[in-house]
Amino acid sequence: MSFYGDAPAELLYAMPGVGGAVTGTTSSGTQAGGPQLGGGGASSTFIAPCELPHNYFSKVGKAILIEGGGVFVTGSTTPNMKFSVNIDTTLGTPATVLATTGAFASIASMTGNWYFRLLTTCTAVGSAGTVQSIGVLNWGANALTSTVYSPSTYLLGPASTTAVAFNTAQSVPTYIEPLAFWSATTTSLTMTMTNMFVWGLN
Repeated sequence: MSFYGDAPAELLYAMPGVGGAVTGTTSSGTQAGGPQLGGGGASSTFIAPCELPHNYFSKVGKAILIEGGGVFVTGSTTPNMKFSVNIDTTLGTPATVLATTGAFASIASMTGNWYFRLLTTCTAVGSAGTVQSIGVLNWGANALTSTVYSPSTYLLGPASTTAVAFNTAQSVPTYIEPLAFWSATTTSLTMTMTNMFVWGLN
């Protein structure tokens, strides 16, 4: 047992391998459905998907911390991007968005790292349950590149104060999935997730 602040924390999931490099191609879903960063598009083999423990959000105030990140490479032409963390019952589908960034432009011809952190708290239980999320995405060049750019930080959150609907009874397996979206089909930008962790905070 470890602690996050004063709250007991339990590691619920650790990604056991590096995901496949994903691009904004038609087959993996560009503007709608984006690649699942834990192992590729919907037709790819997943790297031990992150399944939320059954009935984890059994009471109001139960919370999880989702962290992860990896590397990216951009080409000379880079489309706008969007990043989201979803909770789904079908792998590779953006069914329920926990939190998302707005669209942002990356720097062309750049090799870098990205990292996200998201807090999600249960605000109502049952078939009409809800969860509330807030977090950040950091995006920037890594220390190994010859040209260093200032990293950018994007808020990762809901569109409003309205909590996201989520059936906490979880009658079927439920997965946590980071998804990437490109504004245009491209193979010049690749993202790879190298690590992902989910902590139960209480």
